[in-house]
Amino acid sequence: MNEHWTAILKERIDPELLQWEEPAIAKYSMDYHHFSPVLTSQLQGKVAECIASPRTEDEFDTLLSIAAELGVPLTVRGNGTGNYGQCVPVTGGIVLNLAKYNEVLETGEGIMRVQAGARLGKMESTARKAGYELRTMPSTFQTATIGGFLSGGFGGIGSISWGTIWDGLVRSLKIKTVEVQPRTIELQGEEVLPYLHTYGTIGILSEVEINLTPRVEWMQWAVTFDSFEQAFRFGQLVAEDTSFIKRLISIHEWPISSYFVPLDIPEGRTAVLLEMDTACESRLEHAIAENSGLTSKKVSAEQYHKGVGVSDFTWNHTTLWARKADPGLTYLQLNFDPAHALEQISAMKKEYPEVMNHIEFARQSGNLLISGLPLVPFTTEERLNQLMERYEENGVVVNNPHTWDLKEGGRSYAHDRLWEIKHHNDPKGILNQEKLKRPAVSGI
Repeated sequence: MNEHWTAILKERIDPELLQWEEPAIAKYSMDYHHFSPVLTSQLQGKVAECIASPRTEDEFDTLLSIAAELGVPLTVRGNGTGNYGQCVPVTGGIVLNLAKYNEVLETGEGIMRVQAGARLGKMESTARKAGYELRTMPSTFQTATIGGFLSGGFGGIGSISWGTIWDGLVRSLKIKTVEVQPRTIELQGEEVLPYLHTYGTIGILSEVEINLTPRVEWMQWAVTFDSFEQAFRFGQLVAEDTSFIKRLISIHEWPISSYFVPLDIPEGRTAVLLEMDTACESRLEHAIAENSGLTSKKVSAEQYHKGVGVSDFTWNHTTLWARKADPGLTYLQLNFDPAHALEQISAMKKEYPEVMNHIEFARQSGNLLISGLPLVPFTTEERLNQLMERYEENGVVVNNPHTWDLKEGGRSYAHDRLWEIKHHNDPKGILNQEKLKRPAVSGI
């Protein structure tokens, strides 16, 4: 790396785009990896030397050109709502903050085209005004950016009907290369897949075109049950019944549900949080009664996205609420076998009674996906690894949220192809260094 790169950057770049102060450096070198005590320890002290926030494409390209010329490490950031240290600059250098590169460029018939820093909350409200809505978005949608979600996310609200980020959400991408003369590569269809959930290691998302779905009037429900098993069977019933139009099915074993103070869940009861089409109201009420559930909260469609909603307690927001109550808690990420999920959950609960179960229903490639994000008290890294190993021995897929290594964390597409793509887009290897490990044997 050119040792004088900071002086050169100051000479060539509008000072309004750059931040050098320690508070800004600390803020923009962080995400929510503090959900993991393991990552908190491993990433302690990992900060950038400069934060750069382009507003225009020319500013964007100029920053990339200088970084490539001088070999300065470059870590791309949205709004930092990820959980695995995706945007933590492990080797210093520049954090490229795209939160100001955020225009909604086009909203058409079932599509939306935006710059990578566009917030999903703005995209959702814009789409709904036009008679559409986002297919899939994280629980952090009000602040998360589309580029950050696609680079580090997986699924979320809407996944139960429309699948994950790999299931037709993305129509096209524009990718920036990191070269002295940056190129813009336009990708469509399956060409976009390698760039999803790869932490910005192989190219930088600059523009995104996504598919929308027609707007639905969503009611919100908090339904409670005496036992986790009752709640799980009800949730799976609603998930599998295609006549129920739904956007969210989220299950929280007590005492997790006690952490959701605004929902005021009755003592000792497991909560199922739902977003359902208003047209399903009477049928859902019948299903709740048939399955011995009680409706603790029902919110009309007129209140959707107004104030606190049930989605604010789901997906990784669950972990946020729990850690507010008990900072000693951490979490896992699991995929259960839909045919044996309850057996797998029960077996692990018997062996590890400290596990508090949190289930999210989704679909991937059209198939039902039963995702677990259980909460566990952290004692030692060894105990945590033992727990994950036991889940795997019980036939559960584990996506380790306690690593910033892309492959160890799972979910990236065609991992063996990523270095080949990176070589063409990032020839100096300066993008988000050390998150993508080199293969043991490689000609690159």
